[in-house]
Amino acid sequence: MAIPCSPQPRATTGWYFLFSCMMWAVEAGGQKKKGRGVLKGFKASKKRLANGSTKLNIAFSETLGGTVGMNYRSFKDDVVVIMKRKLPLIGVRWWSDIHPTIHRLIVADIIDRWDLENTPNTEEKVLKIAKERYREEWEWMIQYFGKDSKFQERSQKNTDNHKKQKTKHRIGSKSYSQVSFEKRNPETGEETDCITLWELTHTKNGIWSNIESQDVYDKACVEVKNKETETQGPLSDEQRHNIFQTTYKGTLQCKSSQPRGYGYMAKPSTGSERIRIQIEEQARATVAFQQRNSELSHQVNDLQDQLQAERVNTQEIINLEHAEREQLEG
Repeated sequence: MAIPCSPQPRATTGWYFLFSCMMWAVEAGGQKKKGRGVLKGFKASKKRLANGSTKLNIAFSETLGGTVGMNYRSFKDDVVVIMKRKLPLIGVRWWSDIHPTIHRLIVADIIDRWDLENTPNTEEKVLKIAKERYREEWEWMIQYFGKDSKFQERSQKNTDNHKKQKTKHRIGSKSYSQVSFEKRNPETGEETDCITLWELTHTKNGIWSNIESQDVYDKACVEVKNKETETQGPLSDEQRHNIFQTTYKGTLQCKSSQPRGYGYMAKPSTGSERIRIQIEEQARATVAFQQRNSELSHQVNDLQDQLQAERVNTQEIINLEHAEREQLEG
């Protein structure tokens, strides 16, 4: 059965042809098949027209790495639009197979549209978003059009891995970075710690998404409380982060080095960072131990002073009683 396609430039090759056909495909029963999702990029264009500016502002979370602010969703949509224009969805097995020149073209187009500095850090973040969205588009294309057995095998493996995920968030398409940004302290600007963020992203109206998500939270809270009792003071954000990551991996038997509870934009800690954190924690533990020893030493000295005072007082009483007896006997 013929599939009518809307005429478009470049629609005769690549994924444009397939996507156009998908949007206008007619099933055997005569019903128009629903296209996938919404067209992206219009919100960003409308905002540019409203602002009278060719560039929009966007910020990245300093802690979690993701986009934050009022334009966070429009920015991701723009990345998807530009990615689709530049990258092939057919004939490429891996993101690493795409030539670095194409990567640079994507970043250059984004910088032309958004108020971003042209730095390696910006390039890394933009390409990380593009890579994640490319994977999603690739799997959708395979679902509908893929015939290559290796592609199908990889797609099925990704699907099976997704089904094995034991925890479920309840924030929809909103990123962890944006949730943390919205819940930051209005006075200090400080964002929530990882354990609080886990609760915010995995509950709705006080109800957990599933038992596994709640188990991770409950066990992490218990570990934090035990550690605070041991150190007799509040823990730093890094200490709470380490406890949460250890609890998560221990509870769910996870072996990945990717930090959990932060979203895909978060960076795993490097070896030097982990060593630095361990040294800082040991230093804090040493200071706390020394402070505790100092407090105990002061308490011991106070007790010794009290005992000495009591001995002197007791001796004075004995001497007084002895003097009184001598007077009575004399």
